[in-house]
Amino acid sequence: MSSNHKLSPADAAGDVAVVIATICIAWGATRLLIYPALSIPDNAPAILRPISEFFAAWALLHWRGLGWRSVGLRTPVPWWIVIAGAAVLYLANTGLGTYVAPVLAQWISPVQQASFMGYIRGNPSGFALWLTIGIVVGGFMEECLFRGFLLNRVAEMLGGSGPAIAVGVVSQAVLFGLLHLYGGVFACVFASLAALASGCVYLLVKRNLWPLILAHAAWNSVALSSLYAS
Repeated sequence: MSSNHKLSPADAAGDVAVVIATICIAWGATRLLIYPALSIPDNAPAILRPISEFFAAWALLHWRGLGWRSVGLRTPVPWWIVIAGAAVLYLANTGLGTYVAPVLAQWISPVQQASFMGYIRGNPSGFALWLTIGIVVGGFMEECLFRGFLLNRVAEMLGGSGPAIAVGVVSQAVLFGLLHLYGGVFACVFASLAALASGCVYLLVKRNLWPLILAHAAWNSVALSSLYAS
C-alpha cells in the first residue's frame, strides 16, 4: 500500500470504531429484532452484518478520497500470483479444516452444534441462494472488509510497524472467528484460523485481495455444493 494511503493513528482508530459500531448495530438488529420476528433460528448467519459493514467501510474510504483499490482490490501483475496465492490458501484451509480446527473445537467443546445449512440438501432454491451469498458476501465483501480494510486500519492505528501489522493480522482473525460463533465452536475456530491464513497470504502477495477472494469463494462453493449433494 502506498504511503499516500496511510492514515494517522487517530483517523485509523476512528475508522475501526465506526466499523465496530456498525457490527454491533447490525448484529443487534438481526439477532434481537429481525430474526425473532421472522422465526429464523439463532444458528443462521446474520447476512445484514457483513453487508452493512462492507458499505460502512466503503463510505469511509470514499469520504477519505480513497477506494477499495487502496487496500488491495486492484489488478495484479502477473495473474499467476493470484492463482498461486489462491491455491496455497485453499490448500492451507483444507489442512486447517481437516486436521487442526476439529481437534481444537473438540477440546474446547465436545458437543458440536448442528449447522443451519443442513436444509439446503437437495433444495435447489436454497442452494442457489446460499451459493450466491457465499460468493458475493463471503468471498468478496468479507475479504475486502476484514483482510483489506480492518487489517490495515488496525495496523495504522498502532503506527504501521511490523508488530502493528502482526496485531492487525491477528485481531481481524479473532474478530472474524467470533462473528462466526453462531455456527458453533468449530465454525468459530475454523473461521479464525482461515482468517489468520488469509491475512498472512495477503501480506505475502503484496496486499492484493484477489487471491483471497478467489480462495474464499471457491471454498464456500465447494462446501455448499458438497452439502447440497449429500
